[in-house]
Amino acid sequence: MTEPRTRSRPRDLPTWAVALRVRRIQLGLSQEGVAAASNDGISQKAVSDLETGNVALNNLALGRVVALARALGWSLSEMQRATGIDLGMVEATLVGEGSADVYPLSAALSPANPGLAVDHEMVTPGVSRPLLLRADTDEMQGTSQASIRPGSSLHVDLDRTDLQEGLVYVIADGEGVHVRLYTTTRLGAGFRAENRVYEDIPASEAQVIGQVMAVTTDYSPDLN
Repeated sequence: MTEPRTRSRPRDLPTWAVALRVRRIQLGLSQEGVAAASNDGISQKAVSDLETGNVALNNLALGRVVALARALGWSLSEMQRATGIDLGMVEATLVGEGSADVYPLSAALSPANPGLAVDHEMVTPGVSRPLLLRADTDEMQGTSQASIRPGSSLHVDLDRTDLQEGLVYVIADGEGVHVRLYTTTRLGAGFRAENRVYEDIPASEAQVIGQVMAVTTDYSPDLN
């Protein structure tokens, strides 16, 4: 007598795997679409393996986790909250107008998780989404009105990313974070350093973090 075939019970998916799939569907993306949005940072097969729980999210290399988060429109902190997986992100909240902590310039790469504050300053009035950064570079040290001394505090508005000639922005490229003046260079539209030791950065190669709305410094030259 032939035994009746029984349907195998599907295994329970991890909560984080379900969260990834739900997020993808909410964005109207296929797994191929997520891979494309990651700029080849993660493959369609890897997305599938994650959503089926065959590969654990916290076992991925950091670069692939970052690529996946960006493709899903999340910061790493947001992905950590949504999936419940500890990605090593310490929760941080940007404060509104009034006061804020000051962070190293490199914090512009992850404004949702800026790390340890280095000082405390007042926020420039009118900044809708403030991030205060310490200028730990001499890229903008020069003789023009756009000159910024190393150690100055940069009052950055993360909501201001539309580029305007003659304004100063915090930007990022493959080399890291920079403070630069947006202008027309010999290469076309780009970002120029006041310190001409540094080369211009084409606008097409830069990610705009925000506009520098004000600069504060404790530098006091001895004129006597």
